[in-house]
Amino acid sequence: MIIEKLYLGNFRVYSGNHEIDLKPVGLSGEKPIILFDGLNGAGKTTILTAVRLALYGKRTLGDKVDNETYHRYLADSMHKSRTNAVPPKSAYVRLTFSDSKAGKLHEYDVVRSWFVDTSGVVSEKLQITRDGEVLKSLTYEQAQSFLNDLIPIGIADLFFFDGEKIAELAESNGNAALANAIERLLGLDLVSRLRADLGIYIRNHTKGRLPDAIRKEAEQLESDYQRYYANYEIERDAKEALEDQLHNLKADIAHKERKIEAHGGAWYENRSAEQERMERLLAEQHSIRARIRTLKGSLYPIALAPTALGKLLEQLDKESRYRKQLITHKAAKRQANALRKELASALTGKEQLLDTAISKAFGKSLDDPKKVELIHDLSDSEIERLRHQITVEAPKQKKEVDALEERLERLRHELSECATNLERAPDEQRIKPLYAALHEAQLAQGRLYSRIEEKRENAKRELRAAMDCLRKLRKLEAEHQSQSDNAHAVGMANSIRDMLTSYTEQAKISKVKELEHAFGESFKRLSRKSYEHITPRINPQTFAVNLQHTDGKTLDRNQLSAGEKQIYATAMLEALGKCSGKRLPIIIDTPLGRLDSEHRQRIIDHYFPSASHQVVLLSTDTEIKLSKKHSQPFSYAISKKYEIIYNPATASTTLQEGYFDNAY
Repeated sequence: MIIEKLYLGNFRVYSGNHEIDLKPVGLSGEKPIILFDGLNGAGKTTILTAVRLALYGKRTLGDKVDNETYHRYLADSMHKSRTNAVPPKSAYVRLTFSDSKAGKLHEYDVVRSWFVDTSGVVSEKLQITRDGEVLKSLTYEQAQSFLNDLIPIGIADLFFFDGEKIAELAESNGNAALANAIERLLGLDLVSRLRADLGIYIRNHTKGRLPDAIRKEAEQLESDYQRYYANYEIERDAKEALEDQLHNLKADIAHKERKIEAHGGAWYENRSAEQERMERLLAEQHSIRARIRTLKGSLYPIALAPTALGKLLEQLDKESRYRKQLITHKAAKRQANALRKELASALTGKEQLLDTAISKAFGKSLDDPKKVELIHDLSDSEIERLRHQITVEAPKQKKEVDALEERLERLRHELSECATNLERAPDEQRIKPLYAALHEAQLAQGRLYSRIEEKRENAKRELRAAMDCLRKLRKLEAEHQSQSDNAHAVGMANSIRDMLTSYTEQAKISKVKELEHAFGESFKRLSRKSYEHITPRINPQTFAVNLQHTDGKTLDRNQLSAGEKQIYATAMLEALGKCSGKRLPIIIDTPLGRLDSEHRQRIIDHYFPSASHQVVLLSTDTEIKLSKKHSQPFSYAISKKYEIIYNPATASTTLQEGYFDNAY
């Protein structure tokens, strides 16, 4: 399919008639990119909306939108001029494109127009022209069904999307977004509706000749089943929405924690402990210094002069010995004199002999001791006390002082470290609000966990009740099937319904295998890191995606950076598009808004130029203009460039060829 032109008439910010040429130039796929630039609110999204509205009408807004809401949307989509006194009463979107079917190329022209009468009633018209011939035989519903069959909306969602679609796949913590995409890709939503319709058919035809009581019981069971299952879907969807909120909240908590860390949160958390430690160290320092002063005022100084103190002890020992010798000498001399006096009368005339005998008896004790100068004149007890202080107490105190000074030095380092840590701690007034915000987010996380668990239990309860009703209903149908007027048809419907269940499972398994391969190739090509050894595994039942290393370990998707998650989602969308088997144009609104410059460049160089044979990019100036570096493949792939210019004075938008003042 090639979109050739888009026409807008009084649609949103586009006043009057506008014709936009979207057909790429050159050979197919050689220059596929049609590039639009516009500020936010200028009308970029309007182009994507116009394409979807032209093709799908009411379903652009969703599957369950009523006509009143849709017509109100059409009325609101008419251009509201600030200069024209009379607002327009009609508007249109028109799309011309070519598409091949059964090997034959067809040209299509689709015009969707609407008119608002004076009473405010909206009238809509849909006209389809194929190969120059208006398909007049089709009613509005048939014409819309024709377009739905030509390009199923479930497939188109994989080709016409905005940055929010990428964000949904990137940020969704559950698998609901991917499951929905795969089911639409396989048309399983239609299969589910067919199974439900067959169930209604079976029940309606089984009731044919049933007794009134049995029929009423079956109708009640069917009503209960519908009610319980609807409640289950509500609770399940609410749970999945809460899980997405939880995922986003976890990312917000991680961001807050990183912000606190960047502001010195780790130091702040230890601030009280550091202050207590500081006080404890200062008290110990004061105590040690006081003890050192006491010791240094005691015997410690004595230990600093060991040589002088050795000489002192030597002198004291000499004095002690001299005193003892002097006392001994005096005593011996007294005794010798007394003995001489006692024996003198008896040994008259023999005095010389007596002196010799006395000298021999008393020996050297009668000799005068060698004189020692008594400098200190201390008693023996005082000398021993002084000796103990010099040889025992003083060295002991010196050893204690040395140990205390070593501890004091360590304390200085610890106090310096403690002071540095306290200086690193941020100001409490600055950091406290960050902690308060984190605490509030953590409380919200806890509340979400509780609500998710509540919704999970509610969903289980409602599903169990629905399945119980369904089992009873099927048992009732089986028991009374033979009484039906259409027993054979009912039996065939049951067989087909069972076959559809089997088909659904087999189709999922087959398509998931194909998707695994396509996604793996895209993810490796678009990622800036090397993921050559990563193999994706998709569970066909839950659609959970695991990125496995060759050693069997799994890469947690939550460990990917925000940019890598966007790459992941883009790769998944590309893979889904390839697996659809359709060759459709790709239209992306705000494709790079959430990516950093490096990841943007990967997308620009390795995705856009080869994404499809026609790629329409609706970007802001900050998305692509800032990414000119290394963009040769992208520049070469551009066919046309448009600048979307919004005029606030007229509240209208015009298109001008060229992009970012010829930035490319």
